[in-house]
Amino acid sequence: MRFILAAIAFLGSAALLVVGWLQVTEARAADSVVATGTVSQESPLLVIPSDTLIEHAGTQSITISGDGPIRVAIGRQADIAGWVGTTQHEIVTLDDTSGALVFTPGEASADETTAPNILGNDLWFQEYEGDGELKLEQTLPVGFALLVQSDGESPAPSQVSISWPLDGRAPMAGPLLLGGGVLLLISLGLLLWALLSMRRRSKPQRQTHDVLEPEASTDAPAVGEAATTPAFAFGRSAPSADDGLDAVDVDPVEQSQGVVAASVRLSEGTQPEPADMNSRAGAPDEQPVHAWAPPAAADEHSRQTDAPAFPSFRAPSAEAPVPASAPAAEGTPAAVDDPFSWSAPSTSSEPEAETVDAAPLAQADAHAEPAPAAAPTDEDRPDPSTKDDGDKRDDDSSDAGEPPSGDASGPSPEAPAAGTPAAEPQQWRRPRGRDRSQAPKRLFRLIPVLLVGSIALTGCSADFWPEQFGGSTSAPTTPTPTSSIDQALLTEGEALPAVNSQQLAEILDDAARLAQEGDAANNPDGLKPRFTQAAYQERAAEYQAKAADNALPGPVAFPTGEVVYAVPQASDSWPKSIFVVREAGGETPTAPFGIMLTQSSARDTYKVASIVQLTPDVTLPEAAPAEIGAPGIDGLEQPLVIAPEELAGAYADVISNGDGSQFAALFSPDGDSLRTQISEARAAVSGEIDANAARIEFQTRQTDDPPFGVQTLDGGAIVAVSIEEVEKLSARTQLATLSVQGRTAALAGASSSSLGFETLYTNQLMFYVPSEATGGAIQLLGFANTMTGARQLNANEVTYG
Repeated sequence: MRFILAAIAFLGSAALLVVGWLQVTEARAADSVVATGTVSQESPLLVIPSDTLIEHAGTQSITISGDGPIRVAIGRQADIAGWVGTTQHEIVTLDDTSGALVFTPGEASADETTAPNILGNDLWFQEYEGDGELKLEQTLPVGFALLVQSDGESPAPSQVSISWPLDGRAPMAGPLLLGGGVLLLISLGLLLWALLSMRRRSKPQRQTHDVLEPEASTDAPAVGEAATTPAFAFGRSAPSADDGLDAVDVDPVEQSQGVVAASVRLSEGTQPEPADMNSRAGAPDEQPVHAWAPPAAADEHSRQTDAPAFPSFRAPSAEAPVPASAPAAEGTPAAVDDPFSWSAPSTSSEPEAETVDAAPLAQADAHAEPAPAAAPTDEDRPDPSTKDDGDKRDDDSSDAGEPPSGDASGPSPEAPAAGTPAAEPQQWRRPRGRDRSQAPKRLFRLIPVLLVGSIALTGCSADFWPEQFGGSTSAPTTPTPTSSIDQALLTEGEALPAVNSQQLAEILDDAARLAQEGDAANNPDGLKPRFTQAAYQERAAEYQAKAADNALPGPVAFPTGEVVYAVPQASDSWPKSIFVVREAGGETPTAPFGIMLTQSSARDTYKVASIVQLTPDVTLPEAAPAEIGAPGIDGLEQPLVIAPEELAGAYADVISNGDGSQFAALFSPDGDSLRTQISEARAAVSGEIDANAARIEFQTRQTDDPPFGVQTLDGGAIVAVSIEEVEKLSARTQLATLSVQGRTAALAGASSSSLGFETLYTNQLMFYVPSEATGGAIQLLGFANTMTGARQLNANEVTYG
């Protein structure tokens, strides 16, 4: 089973390694991927969406070709979709099968076959223009798209080509190669385990079936000499050096079977005749008996009566002398080799006659005192350098119960001569454990495995791993500082802010430029691209009055300082609003200005709808960062203390009725200096006229301009509204003549009238309106009060008396 598992693991590793290597080879083969396509329709617009641009990682090299001019705008995909609207257009996608660009008509109206110039819109991050062919190098993140047109009247350019560089990334190659390497090691481990298991099962079988021939000792020790080694070593024999198993690996069941077999041979064996023994000892060509063979019993009667069937043999002590063995008597069973001891054939080169002569001497001195021990000489020890090369065997062939090979420790093949000391009992025992002389050979077997693994892992660079495991990223970087947050908002499914900080700065700078040009020319026509509603009316009235009377002061300069507070609306629909607080700039320090920008549709520019100077010591509410934006007031999650549409009317009622207004409790009087100014101005005008000749009437009302605003973090909102004050001066008698001067006379075109005059003041207001959940009073953040009109009354508007 282990061989089958090893084969399966090897096949799996080979498959993984091949697939991983093929991915690496394919990733390194090409340096770019190119997609091209030609449009056959005649739509005026082409849209290259974000999914097409980020189909591959890296810089997008875009080539657009066609007849005539080519215009390209880069912006958020939602903004481009809003700009295109229902105009006929083609959407460029990438075919997954062929890899070519495909042009698909988008949803559009059949009547909208032309489009205005796409350049100059506030929505775009970058704009390009060319003729005949236009090449772009962009690194656009997710959510950005391209809008392409020719001149708006002609069909859009017909050919588009996009190429992406290939960075050699193969994110799955690393895991495949690593998995293949791990399976390869597992297969080798299973194979080694199977081989060792098979070898372990075969060793006890060789040991059990190895028949050990009994040998009669012809080199018995001399009288009084101790035996060099015990006849038997009861217990386990030391394992061979390189058998791959320790002593504990021997199967005790198979060991006991060998002991029983040896016991049967010892008890039932045929007793050799003395004549046979003498003839065998005297034969010069026969194999001599080893010196460690079991000594023969001196007395047959004592052996039969005292010795058990299978005696328990003990190893002689190194200190106690061992009695010399006597020759075997007739009828005594022949000595049987211990299956657990070494019994290698003698390799001695000494003449066998010497061993024959030593036997009678051992018999004659069987009861003599042992000779004193003497130190062995160098001649008595076997010379390892003289061993035959033929005796060397592989360590795997050695087995328990066999004599050591080579220079392994073991009993001497020669019997000790008379007068030599007894050998130490542990001198010829083989040490337990493994013979480490062959260890380097085993280490060399691991070199191919380590080499293959090193080569596989060396090729696994960051390009070959997924991003989750530390691989190189394929996401393109962004050309804007807010695109990382934009990416997070897109991931969460949230709407993007109307503009980023760069776009906002460009819008404000352009508005300041137009305001400066208009102030210099005293002409409001140049303000229309950037000003609307009350902000435009204020500046246009200032220009008109100054044109009539050059002595009158001009409008307040548009702020040019730093943007200190910005809350763009985050929405995918129009209109959109942006609230900005910008410092005045210039040499004279003044309070900063609050500006409310609005964009009525995607094709319009952002315009200044309201601009006010903030009241002193005002505290602005906490709002979301400009990189994230905030919802507008058209989709409030929780109601405000007053609806934005009712805010202007409620404050107009407070101006007219003061503390007696039903809405007076909603507005905080702290920091509201406009009420005081209006009240004081009205009182001053009323005191200057002759009550018998003329009458004065005041009216405050909200304008037709809708409110604009953005929400704050606490659920409230910053809302911009405007109100109008109407001051009507009329004659009480037909003989009265009413006179005006200054800005009123300049705007009315006359300084006196028998009927009277009507003066219009426009107040731009900026409020913080809390939510019903948090509660609190409405706070006035800033205002701008300007006379925006004056005229003479008609006869039907005057009541005498």
